[in-house]
Amino acid sequence: MAEDAHANAMREHIPVLSQSVYMNTGTAGPLPLPVSEAMIGSVRSVTSDVRIGGTYFMANQERMARVRARVAGLLGCNPKQVALTHNTTEGMNFITLGVNWARGDEAVTTNVEHPGALLPLWVVKERYGVTVKTADVAGRPDDMVGAVMEKVTSRTKLISISHVSYATGDVLPVEEIAAEARKLGVLVLVDGAQSFCAMPVDVEALGVDFYSVPGQKWLSGPEGTGALYSRQDSLSQIRTTFAGYGTIDSFNDYGGLLVKEDGRRFEQGTMQPASIAGQEAACSFFAEVVEANWAYEHIFALAEQTIKGLSALPGVRVITKEVSHAGLVTFQLEGIEPDQAVAALDKRRILVRSIRRPAAVRASLGFFNTDQEVQLLLDAVRQIVKADKEG
Repeated sequence: MAEDAHANAMREHIPVLSQSVYMNTGTAGPLPLPVSEAMIGSVRSVTSDVRIGGTYFMANQERMARVRARVAGLLGCNPKQVALTHNTTEGMNFITLGVNWARGDEAVTTNVEHPGALLPLWVVKERYGVTVKTADVAGRPDDMVGAVMEKVTSRTKLISISHVSYATGDVLPVEEIAAEARKLGVLVLVDGAQSFCAMPVDVEALGVDFYSVPGQKWLSGPEGTGALYSRQDSLSQIRTTFAGYGTIDSFNDYGGLLVKEDGRRFEQGTMQPASIAGQEAACSFFAEVVEANWAYEHIFALAEQTIKGLSALPGVRVITKEVSHAGLVTFQLEGIEPDQAVAALDKRRILVRSIRRPAAVRASLGFFNTDQEVQLLLDAVRQIVKADKEG
């Protein structure tokens, strides 16, 4: 198939794929050679470049600007609305902790969220006396908007949700929730860890206030990279919680602080140049070699094939909805613990992971995966279930 032919062309740049069926991109994508080479080149340059020199500093600043522009292109926004971060969780913390909380205020989240979104909420609950309400979107998959919005009251200041649930693999109706929230003046912060570079994302069209993304997952960039989008007219509602050189335009010795007027205000101090070099290379590879739109269509098709194939197997329950998904497929094997299933698949050199709630196995279908690999997964699951029944 043409789809697999293009995927195979990508695979030539990713040596680790020759060792196994890599289906855990939702944790971290495999590193392409152009990315590792860019990182190695950056580290080697330090042996000859003067790190305290103006030329070195400006080169790093220019590279960061290029990365912002690349990320903005993938998110559908202006580069000045993008701050470079170290991971998705960092962006979630910047916004959650920056809301002007008062005791008795409320935040709303869901029961399919990652700790990267939940833990900052627990911090503001403890620190400011904020009430955190949890919407049961898992129990109401056909009315997620209603499940979330019925939790909103006049005291609600923030809705913190995923675009794609790391647990169920389902795409949440972020655009509809954001539209309802905006009518009420409630901020919407989105965890884009499982959507960024796995499906089309247009933050302006979504109407969200803040959108935090990683670099190491579906983009297949290095760890320690990420980005945060901020809607310009929402910045005034967020206090500066962490301040560094990247946060400001100027300051003085008497407490005067002029914070950047755009989303770049959430950047801190020094970032690892090798990581930024790798992030730039990953963005270039994804946009120019993989081709973003092709990747989105390919990932969706593979996930759909996986959902249908698993659903047809006896003893398998697929949690991810066929009608609304990205690249994650979550499923359960009757009578087999998820960790046991993951270990059995690992013995067959198929790399997936388990999740805790719901207790299940999660496969991540990346731009480099093929129809043949999906079939290998289906055959392996069939064998594992059969062996368990017979044993």
